[in-house]
Amino acid sequence: MKKYLIFLVLILSHFSIYAEGVKLSCIPNEPACINCAEHQTLFPLEKFSSNTGSLDIEADNSEILSDKYLLNGNVEVNSDKLFLAADDVQVSTVNKSLLATGDVRFQDESYLITGDLLTATRDENDNLIATATNANYQDFGAGLGGANGYTEYISKASTSVLLTNSTYSLCPVNENDWLIEADQINLNLTKNRGIADNALIKFYGIPIFYMPKYSWVLSGRGSGFLTPNYSSYSEPEAVDYSSSLRVPFYFNLAPDRDLLVALTTMSSRGLIYEGKYRQLIAPKISPDHEDSMWSIEAKYLPEDKITNLKRWLVNFSDEIDISNEMHFSAKYSRVSDSKYFEEIARTNIDAKTLKSHIKLSYDDEENNLSAALLTEDEQVINAGVPVYTRALEASLSKTFIIDTNQKEKNDAEIDAEIERQLYEQAKGTSGEIAAEKIYNKVKIESWEYPSTSLSVNLSSTKFNHDDVTKESGVRTNGNFEISRPFAVKFPKITPKANVNITNYSLKNSNNINRTILGSGLDVDFTINIPTSIFGYQANHRITPLISYNYRAKKVQGNIPIFDTEDKYTDIITFADLTSGERYTGLDRITNANDITLSLESSYSAIDAIDDDKDLLNMRIAQSFFTDDEVVSDTARTNYETRKSYSDIAASIDFALGKYVISSSAQFNPDTSKLVKKENSLTYTSNSRKFITLSVSDDGIKETDKFYGAYPLTDSIHLFGGRDKTTSTGITNSETTGIAYESCCWAFRVAHFKTNHGDVGYDYSTGFELVLTGLGSTSSPLKRKIEGNIPGYTAKLR
Repeated sequence: MKKYLIFLVLILSHFSIYAEGVKLSCIPNEPACINCAEHQTLFPLEKFSSNTGSLDIEADNSEILSDKYLLNGNVEVNSDKLFLAADDVQVSTVNKSLLATGDVRFQDESYLITGDLLTATRDENDNLIATATNANYQDFGAGLGGANGYTEYISKASTSVLLTNSTYSLCPVNENDWLIEADQINLNLTKNRGIADNALIKFYGIPIFYMPKYSWVLSGRGSGFLTPNYSSYSEPEAVDYSSSLRVPFYFNLAPDRDLLVALTTMSSRGLIYEGKYRQLIAPKISPDHEDSMWSIEAKYLPEDKITNLKRWLVNFSDEIDISNEMHFSAKYSRVSDSKYFEEIARTNIDAKTLKSHIKLSYDDEENNLSAALLTEDEQVINAGVPVYTRALEASLSKTFIIDTNQKEKNDAEIDAEIERQLYEQAKGTSGEIAAEKIYNKVKIESWEYPSTSLSVNLSSTKFNHDDVTKESGVRTNGNFEISRPFAVKFPKITPKANVNITNYSLKNSNNINRTILGSGLDVDFTINIPTSIFGYQANHRITPLISYNYRAKKVQGNIPIFDTEDKYTDIITFADLTSGERYTGLDRITNANDITLSLESSYSAIDAIDDDKDLLNMRIAQSFFTDDEVVSDTARTNYETRKSYSDIAASIDFALGKYVISSSAQFNPDTSKLVKKENSLTYTSNSRKFITLSVSDDGIKETDKFYGAYPLTDSIHLFGGRDKTTSTGITNSETTGIAYESCCWAFRVAHFKTNHGDVGYDYSTGFELVLTGLGSTSSPLKRKIEGNIPGYTAKLR
């Protein structure tokens, strides 16, 4: 009985609403094709007459009587608002009505009608009313792939359509995989609502559900049931599988707000009540910010059958653009207990904490000024451990540009010869058009006029910890840095100096002040060469860089570690070495008396935009230390020993069309071995056809990851992903699934395998089904698939 009930609820919910405007596509990720089967019309669309208020008439024969025109033989009547073709047509001069018989084709601004007989009259407001018998119809005015069907009688007015003994479907014409059969269907075009009496829903010709009266939204969003989500899962130490069914209902409250409520039944846990409200505040002002919107979500399980506890989740978020420069952001996330996601939501099980915050930020790019106020809190979930949080943080950053880069009178004389040589070189290499692009890019990158940059960064943070035995307090930090490149063409030499001042006002420890001076020098030998590679016209930039960094050595073992991490704990990258800073955060300031040698060679397409990857990028760097001790991030430890040089960091990246290949390595010169490495290969055609392979080895653990999707046909595709620690043979997570997507219905099923450590593996299976125009999908299955398979868009189109 339970299985039949589940099936009944699944079917019922599909025939309630086209709630979120989901449009399915026979060929995902392809532009709309007006000649594709799903976009065919009952007959080729005709162009209306340009003569306003008159009829253009063509016929083989015509006869004029006292009160009517008789037309027969290939009759075509065309006006500025309708087109009519038939074997015979009578036009009344008294009431301006039309009577058409034999192979009738009718077209107005939104509907197509074909049949044996059609009449067209006008009401008292001069609005056209067309009626037909034994006719086929199509609502092409709603867009490509509008509703269509067959009816014994149709009456089409300007604001409504009445169908008797009719069918209704949003599948392609004459390919109705599903349809509604009804005694009467009333389509209210003003209210955007369809109502069917004695509706029988058929799927591939098989009746699957009957409703005495059924209502749906004709287009766009509307209130009603969304597609349910069904899944099976395993509880720890349980022999039998459990099942979960989620049935959501959507309320379209207004164009700028909506409400989603849902009821989920978990056979092993109980009933979960859910609600989510969203409201737009105003259109976002800055493209860098989130939409100006606030939302609140809550889930509640009154009594868990296994633990007898109340289980709940609350999420609140608010994003508001106050002005072009000022933005307000707030987020509150909380669950009843740390195992909520693992046992109830069965998603997000890899997360360690839930973060909540309130932030007011100011960012004026034109004046190089930014400021922010932030307070945050974290809740430990799953296998996470308590961490420090920012009870309150204030920050300010300002950059002053002195002697700005303005051209002087003698610039033309100074650069004339260099510009001429660059242009001639580019022109001879790749043609005049490409040469101009190369010249402009080379000029910008190779010639910078001297200016002094002074940066000031101030921040003060109050740190809290759930463990009262942990040190906490206020950290106030100021950093002042000045730099100015010399006015030389090659190489570019940039000296810099800085001072970093920090004060710690601690609760259960002595207050600490720390002042550290630093200086440095960058010698940049960048050159640009116009060339071609892999069939692309490109700019080859070669950047040999010598950096010298000095920072005073300061005892810091007595300072607590609030938010600092060692960037060298995983693989050392090119960016880590060239940044000159080993630690993130401000609790450890690395001593330095070092020289870093780096070389970067990159090929970028001439017409590349900011987001485009380099066609080829090769990097290598190594640092040499004059001090064999470095500030340690181990608590109560001042220094740790190190070699006189770092490991070598190297990487090579290709981005050729749909392929991206990346390889990074950390090489130990003492052992002449690669101690850490990361390799990845990605092919991306679209979100339904891609593959990503990655292999990483951090010296202790080896991990393989695979993600991908592959289309078997235009409508069917497979998707899957696996994360496995190969050094131990443990599969961390695994996802497999198959989806069918056509222009009028879609289906997806996914199976998940998740490692829960000592408890073992958790297995679950979920599926979704969508009928275009009758049900759309919004379920946790989408988020779970996308979380397990990066790059896959888990949306049934």
